[in-house]
Amino acid sequence: MAVLMAACAAPLAGYAATAQYEIGSRVVATAELPVSRPAGKPCVAALFSHEAFDDQGDGSSMEARPHAFHFAPPAGCSGPWSKVVLEADFSVPAGRQFDRTAALWLGGVNLYFGTTIEPEPGVAQHWHVERDLSDYAALFRQAQAGQMILNNWISPATSQPIYLDMRLVFYPAADGQPAVAAADRVYPMSADPRGQQAALDNPQQSLSREITFPRNVERAYLDVIAQSQGFDERWYICVDKPYLEKTRDYSLESFEACDGGSFRGVEVLVDGQPAGLAPVYPWIFTGGIEPRLWLPTPAFQTANFIPTRVDLTPFAGLFDDGKPHAVAVRVPGAHHFFNVAANLLVYLDPKASQLSGEVTQNTLAAQQPAGLVVHDTLHADAAGRTVGTIDTDQSQSGTIAGRLHTPHGDLTTTVQYTGGFHNHMNFSRPGDKRYDETVDQVGTMKVVMERRLDGKHLDGYMVEQRDPLYLSVQKTMITTGQDFTAFVAMKQGHRIETRRTDTKGADYHGLLDENLATRDHAPGKPIPDPLDHTDFAYNEVGDEQATFTDSLGSCYRTAIQSRDGRLIKASEGAGCPGNANRLDGRSRPDHPWLMPLDPK
Repeated sequence: MAVLMAACAAPLAGYAATAQYEIGSRVVATAELPVSRPAGKPCVAALFSHEAFDDQGDGSSMEARPHAFHFAPPAGCSGPWSKVVLEADFSVPAGRQFDRTAALWLGGVNLYFGTTIEPEPGVAQHWHVERDLSDYAALFRQAQAGQMILNNWISPATSQPIYLDMRLVFYPAADGQPAVAAADRVYPMSADPRGQQAALDNPQQSLSREITFPRNVERAYLDVIAQSQGFDERWYICVDKPYLEKTRDYSLESFEACDGGSFRGVEVLVDGQPAGLAPVYPWIFTGGIEPRLWLPTPAFQTANFIPTRVDLTPFAGLFDDGKPHAVAVRVPGAHHFFNVAANLLVYLDPKASQLSGEVTQNTLAAQQPAGLVVHDTLHADAAGRTVGTIDTDQSQSGTIAGRLHTPHGDLTTTVQYTGGFHNHMNFSRPGDKRYDETVDQVGTMKVVMERRLDGKHLDGYMVEQRDPLYLSVQKTMITTGQDFTAFVAMKQGHRIETRRTDTKGADYHGLLDENLATRDHAPGKPIPDPLDHTDFAYNEVGDEQATFTDSLGSCYRTAIQSRDGRLIKASEGAGCPGNANRLDGRSRPDHPWLMPLDPK
């Protein structure tokens, strides 16, 4: 997935569409990568054309009226396809509006999930998103209904509609561009057949669906997105309840003084037993922490969340028994609340109508989060003011293995998880009116999969994800309550590395590395009502870099800088061959596992 400026050049074979950065602009800009494109002229199926999301109502409402559409494969272009890409262009006029949650559904399957960009009184915003949906190609072979849920309301305080143009782009398979190895079945996890996020208020609640599978399931994957909302929106600065009142005065606003601790994660279950783990990415919306930080460069994935793919292949033999099985998603640490969406992708054995098998090993802890430890040094200083630290650490590992009896032998799949989490909060009082807080956090996840046929290595992969986050707030009180100034600094990273081997012995290596640093000295009330930006001043400085390389020869490097809410510098391709960005059409820099090898 990627977020680009709305104006994009036409894609060339093997090359990415290039963002047209406008120096001096206050329109949203980001260095995040686009979807790679194959050669050839694509077919296009329009979903929305300048659709207005402008329902009259309560601007703070969490409800939304779905906007329906009807999808049909483009005439004369029913497949097979080498790639399928979702493209969307959003815009919001200058004025007053919140950042809003948006999600696209087709046949109950989630195709897009993100948030919109919060506008300014004098600056309209427009932005482009795209997502590689090639794995979902089976979903697009027939006409069906879909809907877009964009929680936007027009009220006396929220004056602006949000407009959307959205389409699916299909690249026909051709010589040198084989058909994508898509899943044979795509199962929506939504409880609503039209598609709807699930709101999970606590770790015990789950998004769950019972499914009776075909009898020849060979592999299965769950794509899951867990979006933090409500008091969980800034979960990385939350503290356990005993610390809440002690540290409340350090918060930028009372809304941010949240309990529940600073750890959040994703747990997948099959028939109630642990089946997989995934990290929760610390998404920051354009109304989050301090809105001026994100103008013009929003935090990573703000407008386009990247799903995490959880490998459920060890359960294939269980799925093949002809009985219904419950697949569920929970959010350990959830404390009000998380929006969760998930899709199940299933690959079938084309040479057998019925398989059998069993789960042979499962050492994942039965209750998550496992290994969570919280330690503090909070105390009163000489002046009686609360200072000190809170450290939250979590580590976990586990192995799941399953055996599948097939006509070509016994196929064993082993998935190993190693996860880690560290959050260090420091509270200090350098002066009578100063409240300084820092949050230094990193989450890691390593997944190693190997398949063996009759005991011999068949294929496998290793994926490592690392998500560092740093937040510093230096708050100076003027009088009381919300009357203060604050210097806010944020650093955010996202790194995914993968190594893969396929059944033919070929190997692949890919690396995505993104880093963002931004800071702002907020005058007066540091987080004004987002609907009243009359004192909207800038002291913002931002710096963002994105890099992707892989063993197919792809090289993509982009860096942008901003100051006082305007783009001041952009560099594309520096350090790549010919100092030009190039993405091989097979590369998947937008995908969480960066996987170009044929999964079959």
